[in-house]
Amino acid sequence: MVIENTSARAADPQPVPKESVNGPAETHLDEKKLKKFYIGSIDQGTTSTRFIIFDGLGQPVAQHQLEFAQFYPESG
Repeated sequence: MVIENTSARAADPQPVPKESVNGPAETHLDEKKLKKFYIGSIDQGTTSTRFIIFDGLGQPVAQHQLEFAQFYPESG
């Protein structure tokens, strides 16, 4: 059995500029494409749970909220 060395010791510790990894940075956003991507977020509060869906531009698309009962233990 051959075990491959995956240690990062030989790696260059200096960060690589983003341009050299991804090529030149684009100067504009394709809003048409971004509107097709969605991100879901859960907000757990004290009295309710809310779920919000955002499009790729960060605009809220839909949301739903459910309130729940709080139960407190008896003193002592």
